[in-house]
Amino acid sequence: MKTELLGQEKNVVKIKVEFEAEEFLDGLKKALSELSQQARIPGFRKGHAPRKILEMRLGRGTIYSEALDKILPENIQKIIEDYELETIDTPSVNVGDIHEGEPVSCELTFEVMPEVELPELENVEVEQLRTVVTDEMVDRLIRRLRKEHSKTNPVERPVGNDDLVDITLVACAVEEGAKPSQPQKSKIDLFDETVRQELRSALAGHSKGETVEAEFDVEPDHQDVQFAGKRLHYTMTIEGVSEYALPELNDEFYKKALGENTDVHTEEAFRDKMRTELHDSMESENRVDAERRAVTKVTLLSKVDVPDTLVDRQVKVLRQRDEDEVHQRYGAELKDVLGQGNEDWEKGYLELQKIRAAGMVRQSLVVEAIGKKYEVNVEKEDVEAELTRRAALFQVDRSRLLNYLYKNENAMSRLIDDVRYGKITSLLLTKIKVKEVDELSPEQPAATEGEGAAQSETPQPVSDGQGEGA
Repeated sequence: MKTELLGQEKNVVKIKVEFEAEEFLDGLKKALSELSQQARIPGFRKGHAPRKILEMRLGRGTIYSEALDKILPENIQKIIEDYELETIDTPSVNVGDIHEGEPVSCELTFEVMPEVELPELENVEVEQLRTVVTDEMVDRLIRRLRKEHSKTNPVERPVGNDDLVDITLVACAVEEGAKPSQPQKSKIDLFDETVRQELRSALAGHSKGETVEAEFDVEPDHQDVQFAGKRLHYTMTIEGVSEYALPELNDEFYKKALGENTDVHTEEAFRDKMRTELHDSMESENRVDAERRAVTKVTLLSKVDVPDTLVDRQVKVLRQRDEDEVHQRYGAELKDVLGQGNEDWEKGYLELQKIRAAGMVRQSLVVEAIGKKYEVNVEKEDVEAELTRRAALFQVDRSRLLNYLYKNENAMSRLIDDVRYGKITSLLLTKIKVKEVDELSPEQPAATEGEGAAQSETPQPVSDGQGEGA
């Protein structure tokens, strides 16, 4: 086999391949043997049909294509290795005229990973929120811990600020043709500081048996695709009100919260421990957020042509994810949820997903380019450390988790990808300027596709700022 590089344009490489007549003849013999075994031709035993009969039944072009299929795969792999290509997909093949007894030529078109031009990292600066723990934050954390170990008691009074409210809920998007959901039982925990103010205001002061209403705008990136980006109307009938009976701060509570062997016995020692744990948690969250900001900024400053092939592939992944979620949540198809009263839903949906996918692919390419530049590798100890961390986080036996990963190739692959991503983003913070601030500046919005767009979606959980929690 002889090869010749015909040229490269962006991420497309064309290579001419010429097989000697003898190489093609070997492939032809294998193809004819297999086709003869597979063909069922009356009057001939299996595997004994003459070539002329096969040509009459299948056509000479089909037989030649099968012959090439016998010799191309192993030679394509050799070409990839010889030219050190990072291919995205299998190459397309354009075959010229074939004359037996003469060399056979074909042109292979490879789509390869695009080049990424990174900015000078030492000139990139990102902000990291300074970790400051206040007495108020410690108070809120202790309050939440007390709630976790509390009991609830039904009360016959109007709803208060910290109550647990049982409701029958009907939700409906505020738009023409929208249909309300079926009534469903639900609970709204007003003790939770993240509950929407519109719901708090609607419920406060009302009693069992009363019906109240609230409207609010749902975030565009909300996980519920049925209501994401829409204005939502809630009709809530109060079915019951309960209050929390919080435990006292004493030895019994400290043991429940910290374990039987805790050395904490006073409220002051308990507050000090909560302050330390809160500081460590916030410090970690602020660093993860800085890493996310760093990836976003470097992606914006990088130059890369995003291949349509990778974008289309990512769109399929995103769509399948939405299809699975809608099926799990509503037992319906995506078209049934998004297509209500909108025949053109799919066009708009795919346009949005393509923008989202382009940003995700661009960011992935940039992160990978950083990893290659600094030769970031995932070692055995890295995976073992992540296994230990996840086992502790999800409170599962480490050996059981490891056994699951060994049986699930995709899960193990995702774990390794997560570890690699974490190592790259952690390294990135050491290569750029990190400025500690008391308040984060608004992030630069992602540019449109072709202008260095970056989507801040990563495989890692991130925090939006000065979070709390031990």
